[in-house]
Amino acid sequence: MSRRILFVDDEPHLLSGLRRMLRVKSKDWHMSFATSGQEALQILAEEPFDVVVSDMRMPGMDGAQLLAEVRRRHPGTARMILSGHANRESVISAVGPTQQYLAKPCEIGTLTESVERVLKIRDLVTDERIRDVLGGVDSLPKPPQVYEEMLAVASDPDCSIKDVVRVIERDLATSAEVIHLVNSAFFGLPSRAETVTKAVRLLGLETIQALALAGAVFSSGGPMPPGLSSTQLQTRGLSVGTLARRFSTNAGWPRTAVSDMFLAGLLHEVGLPLLAVVDPVTWRELVYLPAPADLWEEAERQRGAFGCTATEATAYLLGLWGFGDVVVQSIAAQPVLPGDPAATSGAHLLTIARMLAADPTRVPEPDSQGFLSPERALEWAAIAVGVHQGIQSDPLTPESPSPPR
Repeated sequence: MSRRILFVDDEPHLLSGLRRMLRVKSKDWHMSFATSGQEALQILAEEPFDVVVSDMRMPGMDGAQLLAEVRRRHPGTARMILSGHANRESVISAVGPTQQYLAKPCEIGTLTESVERVLKIRDLVTDERIRDVLGGVDSLPKPPQVYEEMLAVASDPDCSIKDVVRVIERDLATSAEVIHLVNSAFFGLPSRAETVTKAVRLLGLETIQALALAGAVFSSGGPMPPGLSSTQLQTRGLSVGTLARRFSTNAGWPRTAVSDMFLAGLLHEVGLPLLAVVDPVTWRELVYLPAPADLWEEAERQRGAFGCTATEATAYLLGLWGFGDVVVQSIAAQPVLPGDPAATSGAHLLTIARMLAADPTRVPEPDSQGFLSPERALEWAAIAVGVHQGIQSDPLTPESPSPPR
């Protein structure tokens, strides 16, 4: 099936160059080109498009205004911004949270890969009603500026811990949240971290970045649907993320993979509140049903009610926010069947982390493909029991009953 892409730029010669360089995609993409925001809206009114790729700086209606209108009129259409004039923070702030940002000049290979990735993310959600809600959402918080600044500092090969700490300490709320979470029982550290410097030294930059991001995502301040609370979601995310981190470390995965799995576990339910607001009546019916027997029954209930699962909705959002493929794909595949040869190792590990976070006494069954050997199953179950025992008195753990998983 041909995918429909609309490119918008006020410089005709740039559009001509794009048209010429993208001829190799003509069999896969139906492409249209507009030289202004108004022209783009007229084209969109006549026929649907999967993705709009717009320049930021244009006379009259600029890219931010155009994409705001696209979100309002055509929320199911994915939106991407190209800019050579504004920094990433100002662009994301202008056009909302569910965008891909590409810097100009942009290599044609980077552009096509980014568009293909957005198309793949959209395919995670086949129900147009859900896609419209997720595509039009503007209530979830954006990754905080301190998170973006940490990414920028960390990309400098000459950066030091002092540079990172300086960025975090400029944001008092993030500093307090990071120290609080680092000292929680989820990490089981042998000594308390009274300063941001010690927190970074104990857990590493990638984990601190993830905690800063999670603090913003789960603290939106808006009302939560019945049966959910931001504290419960954060606690469950920390439980799954901590286990995913421990399991991947135990398996000898490289540091970047360990960080990806911690982030995947931490944020795997970001999309759950959005499903609840799509159809509040259906959500209430699900909340008061008996607890599902396992992750697979839960996923089937959600898919039957909403057209997608909470983890598919999460992957859709995180993918549009620009998260890496390992994180997005591991979450999107949830839950995978034991031994599924088509699933990635990250997806298998995340499923096991979710299972053991829900019931640490249940030793997972070894699979026939060898990902989860009998020895590894016992090791990971023991790790889960230890983590569970350590967090029983943790202040993050809510006293109220947990919502459905």
